[in-house]
Amino acid sequence: MNVRKTGAGMLQRLFAKYLDLLRRTVAVRWDDGNRYGDSQIYGFWHEDSFFMNLVLERLADRTTPVDVIVTADARGNYIEYMVRQCGGNALRVPDGYGAFTAIKKIVKDSYEKTHSIAVALDGPLGPRHEPKKLAFYLSEHAEEDFVGITVSYSSCIRLWCRWDRYVIPLPWSTVDVSVRNYGVVRKDCIPELPA
Repeated sequence: MNVRKTGAGMLQRLFAKYLDLLRRTVAVRWDDGNRYGDSQIYGFWHEDSFFMNLVLERLADRTTPVDVIVTADARGNYIEYMVRQCGGNALRVPDGYGAFTAIKKIVKDSYEKTHSIAVALDGPLGPRHEPKKLAFYLSEHAEEDFVGITVSYSSCIRLWCRWDRYVIPLPWSTVDVSVRNYGVVRKDCIPELPA
């Protein structure tokens, strides 16, 4: 057990160090026509999860602190660590039927405190680029704007063996981030989102 815990800790620190290297070396170009309010619902594609830590870090300077919905299983431990390294807060939500209670609490909390929420639109397990209704459900019930974020990379490693084709940007590359505000979006009226 201690070996597993030590290994997990080492991986978390390695991911955080790599994120810091990207923070210092990647040129980020923003296409940002968004108006920032007290709180918003951010949606992004699961494949961009790694770099989204740095995007959300910057967005937190423009709006309220950003809470990120993260899976409650062991994978979520790594994600939560990186989210915290970038000044965010992770909201752990179990996959499947157990998610209902956690989502209900998130919606209730959104009425009581001012914060933004970020969610991978096609997560946690796909299919790729097919948005689930969670972000739009949150937008509708909290009456907060849905903001879609798309990312493109000049140079990256893409893990083709994964369902999401996960992206790891390379240092000294350029990343284009497009931020678009769709207003309050209902879960039964999902807009066409760029992939």
